[in-house]
Amino acid sequence: MTNPINRSPRAGADGIAPGAAAPVRVLVVEDETIVAMYLTDMLEELSYEVCGVAANAADALKIAERERPALALVDIGLAGPQDGIETAQALRERFAVGSIFMSGASDPVLLERARAAGPHGFIQKPYDERQLKTLLNNAAPQH
Repeated sequence: MTNPINRSPRAGADGIAPGAAAPVRVLVVEDETIVAMYLTDMLEELSYEVCGVAANAADALKIAERERPALALVDIGLAGPQDGIETAQALRERFAVGSIFMSGASDPVLLERARAAGPHGFIQKPYDERQLKTLLNNAAPQH
């Protein structure tokens, strides 16, 4: 799921003006459709390129293999056989994709397990655009 790039008169064939940095590609891994849509809109407003939205680990890995995102926003409580923590670890190991965890959970055991996975940060529900922007700006240069 990507939006077309608005082309400026000086933009090249890829829609990016010469000398301009390409937008950071972000994969959204969220099993709640409305939340995924909200995050996609927020990311695009912040000038990030959403290269895909996945509702489970298998889809996230397929999209990452095809699209090669720099970062992934991953819901810790992802439904399915692999939770968000396992999904983020697989994204990092297979494709060097850094992750920012999203969660509404406050379970200390779950949060400790998430910290051990080495994310670039955490964002708690409800999501705040300023907090998300700060986390993305801090993580993006590393990828």
